[in-house]
Order: sequence, then structure tokens, then C-alpha cells
Amino acid sequence: MKYNVDTRLVFQVGDPMDQGCATFLHNAMYSYANLNAVCVTAVIPKGGLPPFIEAVRTLGADGFDLTMPHKTDILAYLDECDEASRAFRCVNHVKLRGGRLIGTGLDGAGMGMSVEAKLGADVKGRHLLLIGAGAVAGPIAADLCMRGVSRVTIVNRTVEKAKYIAETLGRLYGVPCEYAPLCAEALNELAPQADLVVQCTSLGGGSWGSLESLDFVTRLPKHCAAADVLYPDTEFLQKARQAGLQTIDGRGMLFYQQLAMIDFRFGVKLPPAALLEAEEAVELAVAMRELRNRRLRA
Repeated sequence: MKYNVDTRLVFQVGDPMDQGCATFLHNAMYSYANLNAVCVTAVIPKGGLPPFIEAVRTLGADGFDLTMPHKTDILAYLDECDEASRAFRCVNHVKLRGGRLIGTGLDGAGMGMSVEAKLGADVKGRHLLLIGAGAVAGPIAADLCMRGVSRVTIVNRTVEKAKYIAETLGRLYGVPCEYAPLCAEALNELAPQADLVVQCTSLGGGSWGSLESLDFVTRLPKHCAAADVLYPDTEFLQKARQAGLQTIDGRGMLFYQQLAMIDFRFGVKLPPAALLEAEEAVELAVAMRELRNRRLRA
């Protein structure tokens, strides 16, 4: 990795950051593309974006990539953003150009590509059950609508957020959409109708708590596929595998969007072979994370 006056500085921003692997992955992709750039982790608590953005401008950084809890909050500070990312209030990549902050969201494309790679054309005509209505949920549902899902149901603890995603999807894509509260009763009722479930909350992946109940997984049809935005494994995916369902973890969403990220930030189009590099980098990053967790538990 190069370090000189021409090195382009990018930050990976979020809180907490101790379980994330994106920084390692981004640096691996920069190296693969022979880019003189480096990505550095920055733990920024919710509400801390204004002084951070000021620091980015002062340092002359290239920009930053965002994870929880900033993907929605960043919209208030952008000078430019694509319509879909703004509509679903989810941005995870920002570049600084000519003093202007330009943002976009690529999580939806990453998950859509990952699901389609696993299921192929089988995505078309499926009823999507979306668990959670956080920052990544709308973009993921939007991308899957563009790939051919025929119906969407969103469940979330705050029903108004689920309603917003449902109404926006209906307006933009003309797909029938419904919403319901995120509770065991609703999930048990909806499960038999689902052909594809995407778990979009931070629950069930470690230190962020668990879903109220996973009993609904046993009610999903055997042809149903189960995807999660978290990786490498979650309680939801474990239960889905036990039920004999096809599963997709969040690593696919992470490394499939790397091609789009490199193009957005640096204007470099990488070949499909770069996906293998991204996958290898994620595996290494996850192994390093597990070693660190084991060391801390000792």
C-alpha cells in the first residue's frame, strides 16, 4: 500500500465498528485496482457527523463510507444525491468533489446482485417479506422490485417506517406492497405466503440483541430463500438452514457492491474477476474479527 502526498484518504464511519469488516475489504479492493488510496476506520457516534464532515474538508479527504447509524442522517449534509437513495433515505458512500458532498446508496444493488446470483431468474414473481425498515431496507426492496419480485410485505417495530417504504415502492415500481408490525404474531401469519425473506435489522448477529421469536421460520415454505444483511452467520440464518431453506448471508451484499463503489469513487470499472478478490478479502476479515473476539473473551 502506498503512502505519500498523493494518497487519497477515505474513512469508514459508524458506531459501533468493532465487528465490521468493510475497512479491510475496501483497502483490498484499492490494492487490486492499483489505486493510491487508503481507507481508515472512524468511530463516530450518532449526532457526530457535523464535526466529522468539517474534519474531512479540512484534511482534504476523498470522502467516506457509512454504516449504522449514519446512513439516513447524512442526507441533511449532502449537496447532491440520486433520487432512489434520497427517497429511501439511505446513503453509504460519499465523495467530496469541488467542495461538494455527493452521496449514493449501494446496499440495495449489493443485496439484489447477491440474491440473484444465488437464485438466478427465480427472483422473478416472488413475494418478498422484508424484516425491518431501517436504512438498508428500502434500497434492498427497490432493487429486488426492479429484478422482478411481484409483491412486498414489510414488518417493522415502528409501523410508520414500514408504511413509508411500502407507499414509496408502490409509487415508484407499481408493485403491490403491504406492511405490518414486527411481532411474532404477524410474522407467523405472513410466513406461509413468503417466497423470499430478507432480514434487514441489526438483530441476531452478535451484540445487538435478538428477534423476539424465530418460530415463524418453521412456517416458511420449503422453496423460500432466506437472506440476511449481517454476516457471516446469524440466528435467523441458522434457523433457516435447520428448516432446510436456501440461505444468503450479508457477505454477498458487501462484496458485490464493491464494483459499483470503485466506479463511483474513483471512476474505475473493475472486471467481474474482482469479485473473487472481494470474497477472499471478506473471508480474511471475518477470520481476523473472530480471532479478535476470541482474544477479548479469553
